[in-house]
Amino acid sequence: MTYQEAYEQLSSLVDEIENEAVPLDELPGRIRQATELIAFCQQRLRAVDDDYQQALNQLQKRQ
Repeated sequence: MTYQEAYEQLSSLVDEIENEAVPLDELPGRIRQATELIAFCQQRLRAVDDDYQQALNQLQKRQ
């Protein structure tokens, strides 16, 4: 799954939950799914930030 796919799924879940379109019996599962998507997105963002920081450090060492 890509970051974009996860983000889109998360946005859709949040919209459904906020608009009360999720039956109460399905709500815990949807919340779990949203939590997993949030963790995935955070991990991807951290990985990108780490890569950025490494590239920035390499550039600074060359100067």
